[in-house]
Amino acid sequence: MLNILITFFAQPERFIKTATPSMWTEFLQKAREHGLTARFYYLLERQDLLDKVPEKVKLHGQSAALYAQKQQHTLFFELMQLEQFASAVDYPCVLLKGAAYRACAWDVSFGRLFSDIDLLVPADKLALSRDKLFFLGYCEKPMSDYDRDYYLNWSHQNPPLEHVVRSSVIDLHHHIYPTASAKKIDISPIFTYAVAIKGSSLKVPTAAHAFLHAAVHLFYQEESHKLVKDVIDLHALLLEVEKAQQLSFMLEQAKFMSVQSALSHACLVLDALFNVHAAKLLLSDDRLELPSRGVSKLLLWMLKGKGVKSWLAHKVWFVRGHCLKMHWPVLLYHSIAKPAYNLRRYLKRSQINDNF
Repeated sequence: MLNILITFFAQPERFIKTATPSMWTEFLQKAREHGLTARFYYLLERQDLLDKVPEKVKLHGQSAALYAQKQQHTLFFELMQLEQFASAVDYPCVLLKGAAYRACAWDVSFGRLFSDIDLLVPADKLALSRDKLFFLGYCEKPMSDYDRDYYLNWSHQNPPLEHVVRSSVIDLHHHIYPTASAKKIDISPIFTYAVAIKGSSLKVPTAAHAFLHAAVHLFYQEESHKLVKDVIDLHALLLEVEKAQQLSFMLEQAKFMSVQSALSHACLVLDALFNVHAAKLLLSDDRLELPSRGVSKLLLWMLKGKGVKSWLAHKVWFVRGHCLKMHWPVLLYHSIAKPAYNLRRYLKRSQINDNF
């Protein structure tokens, strides 16, 4: 059975007509679990469907929407603080993910919950950016030496930076994908085509690049606990690309950045789940190289719930994601070194406790 949230977001009016009380109960539980309670409220509001849902469902959504609105005010305040940093440097500072969506006022951002701000800077400016943010009150969270080395040497970002007073968090990126991977992605177009926010030195990616980033994040990773939300986000982002008339541009950029397979898998899944016109157009374009459908099938099996197929798909997805994120020598080293490091820490703590 297809996930109830995807069924709703694919055809909200049809879902409302057929939903039973038990379906609404399950829907609200799943929406809360995936942080989509406010999102569904705003969707109903935009499509003039609020009066067609049960009053209790509406109240759940309304409450979540008020909380999401408060978070968005907090986000704007944090962006104003970041303006001090962005206006003082001579290189591009590009917002990513949720912060970018909200700065652009895209539909996908309304009702969205925020845990951090993702900021992309050129790789050769990462250390300088970290140092400048330190003097604005942002410091690295405590972590083991091994984890910090992992961030700096193998990942695509600096360890998270937390403000000493406000506890807001910045994920400072120098890439959109781990540098330890054998997969080489050219992110220079994100900087080239990024658009400045009106009245600000901060920039946002084009709708096409935002979609490609989301597709890379979904299809080149090992995590599967946020698949439902990620797929729903992809659907909304593709509609933004179509609205901005950037479908052809996105095809060109996917090839230039070497992320065509992520775009292909995304289109296959969105076509299967949401029957999206834009996905069909992209899939029918000769410029898009269509890979094996195995990856999209894995994701669909995971979304369709329980059973042996779903369990096996999760395991394959996990292994595949790690193999993509790390070149095999790095993966082998990490698989041995991290458990060994943790064991040494455990033995050291045990020895200290015994001495007391």
